[in-house]
Amino acid sequence: MKEVKIVDIKLASQENAEKLFSTDGKYFYWTSRKLLKNKPGDIVFIINRHARWALYAKIDKLISAVSYGEQSGITTLSDLGQSYPVIDTKGWYKSFTRFTIIEKAAIPEGWNWSTPLRQSQTYDLVKEGLDDHPKRLQKVDDLEKIFLHGESAGALEEVREFLTASKQLPKSGIDRDVLVAVKTKPFILLAGISGTGKSRLVRTLAFQTCTKDLQTTTGKPGNFELIPVRPNWHDSSELMGYISRINGEKYIVTDFLKFIAKAWKHADVPFFLCLDEMNLAPVEQYFAEYLSILETRRLENGRIVSDCILDQAGFDTPDLYRQVLTDLGLDEDEQFKDGIGIPPNLIVCGTVNMDETTHSFSRKVLDRAMTFEMNDVDLGYGLESVQNDWSYTAAIDTKYALSEFTAGKEVYPLYKQSTEVIAFLRKLNGILEGTAFKIAYRVRDEFLIYCYHSGKLSESSNWLIHAFDQMVSMKILSRIEGDQSRTEKVLKELSGLLTEAYPKSHSKLKEMQHRLASNGYTSFWS
Repeated sequence: MKEVKIVDIKLASQENAEKLFSTDGKYFYWTSRKLLKNKPGDIVFIINRHARWALYAKIDKLISAVSYGEQSGITTLSDLGQSYPVIDTKGWYKSFTRFTIIEKAAIPEGWNWSTPLRQSQTYDLVKEGLDDHPKRLQKVDDLEKIFLHGESAGALEEVREFLTASKQLPKSGIDRDVLVAVKTKPFILLAGISGTGKSRLVRTLAFQTCTKDLQTTTGKPGNFELIPVRPNWHDSSELMGYISRINGEKYIVTDFLKFIAKAWKHADVPFFLCLDEMNLAPVEQYFAEYLSILETRRLENGRIVSDCILDQAGFDTPDLYRQVLTDLGLDEDEQFKDGIGIPPNLIVCGTVNMDETTHSFSRKVLDRAMTFEMNDVDLGYGLESVQNDWSYTAAIDTKYALSEFTAGKEVYPLYKQSTEVIAFLRKLNGILEGTAFKIAYRVRDEFLIYCYHSGKLSESSNWLIHAFDQMVSMKILSRIEGDQSRTEKVLKELSGLLTEAYPKSHSKLKEMQHRLASNGYTSFWS
């Protein structure tokens, strides 16, 4: 929506304010000092608390036809055949904004701002990149006590809806970056030392995207499931189920399958599956089916579909498969008659501790995952009683966590920076040429999709650099490991490309180079 500003007229400017109405009452003029970046049509609420009037107006034009009397301290504005002399001892009125007055209202007795304005004269009520929404909503409350009806009331309601919607997406930090990654590929690895809140982050995102019909009072939202991985998992049966022939043949349905079935029943809600301590067992063994089927995701008729992760053809008898559908509550849905695919709203998040008790990841896993490190610790966090991230009140719109695309070609034409993404990847591949770390189409597609979503969701002017920084860390550096002969040259050349403008990648490269110098071997993992 258009920008919306508040102009708060100070007591010292009262005399000038009363002189700057056109004789027909259609226009009001004010200094352009803090309005130069605004455009015609932008909304401005002009508040004169001391004279007890308020205007709902729109910017019409910037006026520079002024005569500045430096000696006399009087500036004269000329516009539309009228002249407006104002006191200007400080030279503030060298240019003016002409406002079209839509409504003029009286300020009721006893009215004042609930909290002082952040700036002395102007305040941005709606502007991309602002993050103190509670204060801005408070300003809307205040203005609604003055502007009760008409277009102004409608505009304030629109502002309220905009601010409420804007509050539904974290403005920065790992929560936001994880959400952008989830929209790119719904398979996330959260790596770091024990106790840094990896599984807590997953549960938090589930709380914040949980719809009312799935909310519970048990401390676990209905769109969240935690499955602890055990060291003795060496096949997929613990997740995908198995046939038991004790007391007759029966297929044992697991919590994983039940969660998949539940996700299918609520396809518009993100469902977060947390595989806790994911690498206590070899991921490639117990999670092989999912890793393979994940790569079959594709867009068909506007919906993301996949091959079957549980295929009717894989069962000994049709009755056995029908029993599974009945146990999962999917027996009445025709779309599952031949098998069950990965729900498009299923997000798998694996928590990872890299130490001597765990298994390392193969490139097959890393290539399919979006990897985040969570080693930073703020020992003061969570000690305030008001902090409660396991709450349904801090809602994130579900659209911010649901995938829309599966291939780079689907987003390549949608944003002009896509050519910059390809150029950047070519530079990376030039450095990686001749190594086992060279990237191919899967990584290219994920870069394009991630950068598309990052640009759509970010208000920062350097969003593309931030997106490159995040993706290099997740998809390039996480794959690099080896001794000096395999990694020294690559790390050096990457450091030349990924300067301090890419803080996350730059810092990780320095860490990996230091590890190589100390141990003769390096990897992404601490």
